Amino acid sequence: MRNLLYIGICALAVSCAPRVEDPTLLAQLGSEKLYLEDLRDRLPASGSMEPADSLGYVDLLITSWAKNQLLVQAAEFNLKTELQDFEDLVTQYRNDLLKHAYIDQYINQYLDTSITEKEIRDYYEENKASFELKDHIVQARYIAAPLEAQKVDEAKRWFASSNGFKEFSEWADVFASKQSNYQDSTWIPLGDFIREIPIEANNPYTFINRTKKFTCEDTVLVYFVEINDVRLQDSYSPLEYVEERIRKVLINKRRLKLIERIEENIIEDAIEEGTLIIY
Repeated sequence: MRNLLYIGICALAVSCAPRVEDPTLLAQLGSEKLYLEDLRDRLPASGSMEPADSLGYVDLLITSWAKNQLLVQAAEFNLKTELQDFEDLVTQYRNDLLKHAYIDQYINQYLDTSITEKEIRDYYEENKASFELKDHIVQARYIAAPLEAQKVDEAKRWFASSNGFKEFSEWADVFASKQSNYQDSTWIPLGDFIREIPIEANNPYTFINRTKKFTCEDTVLVYFVEINDVRLQDSYSPLEYVEERIRKVLINKRRLKLIERIEENIIEDAIEEGTLIIY
């Protein structure tokens, strides 16, 4: 029997083999039967296991099947009074799955996810009070270079000067070894930005709000920092900072309306067809 079983395993383990009716019966519990074909998708690939290991693995699968069947039978026998509740739950769960699958399919087909800039701007203006800042945010960027880089002191002067942009840019192209991962037009929480640079001001929030360009250092790098804009806590979030959130809100509103329309149409159609009669 085990030789035949091994031959059957080898046949089923070939990935390109077509699915055929398999007469190899592995186990039986009452009217429930387990065939080798039932284990097809869980068998190891051909050649990936030694024959003895393959047989041992199949034994584990058979034991697992038997345990599952026996536990279900024991539960049905010992939980007769609760069985109807379970069946009701299973029916409800199935119905919920079907409804969600149908609604998701309908939404995927008909939901318009294109949101215009005007829609976003109008929603922002109408709901501005909902976008009060809970924390400081900043538009900023930095680059950093080794403290031992050539002409680092000159670079600091070029950076601070309104006329040194060309010289500083050429120097940074050669010596900069680190930079922020965002553009200076991107709003980020001020606390996150401060954690990226070794600023040593007593009150870094106040310092950054007042100082738009500065350098700071750690033991390895010198950081050249530019602050484009700062918005303080309890003011309103700039539109750019909440634009993606508004986009998601507007799409979700459309989604809810679509679901409401589905439910209304189903009722109306059933009444028109005469399949639903409300007395």
